[in-house]
Amino acid sequence: MKGKIAFIPRPRTLEFFTCDVPDPEPGAIVLEVTQTNVCGSEVHMWKGEIGGPHGVMPGHEMSGRVVMLGERVSADWAGAAVKAGDRIAPVPYLVCNRCVNCEAGNQAACLNNIVRHMHPDQPPHFTATFATHYYVQPGQCFYRIPDNVPDRIAASANCAMSIVYWALDKSGVGYGDTLAVMGAGGLGLHAAALASARGARVIVMDSVARRLQQARGFGAHATIDLRDYADLRARRRRLRELTGYGPDAVLEAAGVPQAFGDALAYARQGGKVIEVGNVLLTPAAPIAPGLITMKSLQITAAMGYPPHYLKKSLDFLSRNIGRYPYNELCDAQFELSDAALALDRSERREVTRAAIMPQRG
Repeated sequence: MKGKIAFIPRPRTLEFFTCDVPDPEPGAIVLEVTQTNVCGSEVHMWKGEIGGPHGVMPGHEMSGRVVMLGERVSADWAGAAVKAGDRIAPVPYLVCNRCVNCEAGNQAACLNNIVRHMHPDQPPHFTATFATHYYVQPGQCFYRIPDNVPDRIAASANCAMSIVYWALDKSGVGYGDTLAVMGAGGLGLHAAALASARGARVIVMDSVARRLQQARGFGAHATIDLRDYADLRARRRRLRELTGYGPDAVLEAAGVPQAFGDALAYARQGGKVIEVGNVLLTPAAPIAPGLITMKSLQITAAMGYPPHYLKKSLDFLSRNIGRYPYNELCDAQFELSDAALALDRSERREVTRAAIMPQRG
């Protein structure tokens, strides 16, 4: 059996490789990719900001259907039986469960975290998801997708949704809190739904009207169109009008370095800032550390999540499938052969979340 997988050898260039789909080793699974999404990380890869001089294999948000199970695989990591034909979502990295962070329950900061995005020529080839198939490695967590959650909704659970779920829990945002969400992309929309469902009052900030309209559907109680407020002072004043002293917590999901400094200014005295959007080391943004000290701010960051948060996310989707417009989250679909177009339109923010359907082409 042959499969196809994408590779970014240099910025804004996509190549495809045709490889043999391997038989699974003991403890492994071979999946047919039913949907994969363009996440912010893939946009960074497309622009040459992630991947280095040797190129990179894009794709990690996905849902898939079991093609072959390796020996000793009969259930997911929550104990639910799995068989060929079942739909599953894998955590896109492996954790050791032995280091000090894993033992403390913070597998998101595993000291031995493994992400295998090499080159398509290297077996087992299918270790990224812009592909027709995906190879779940031995020790890699995965969970069955609930029957009432379609692929177009489940595909974002194993990245955007699980990360903000973990970030909100880690920071302690809960009932009665006011949360300002900076950015209404995939991270921001999932954060709005999760926070509103737990009783927080959510304000979403963005500069794209279509995204702000989506945010209201995902639980935002109020929105701020950044185009209507020319500078930081005006935006901060508007937040105070909506909240009194300022938001209890600010979640930065815009992915712009300057936005972190803005988040520090927005949060109320004694409030919280949650950083999930910025994943690049450059460019740097100037901040005043004294602002953190003088305002007694609590800073929380999340890159990844403990693997069981994928199960929590899938369960949340199953319980709230009719409450939020998850069907609208992926607002454009592309065949695998058109993945470059999906990346380009995502970079230009013409779509909120681009879905790639590998089994179409």
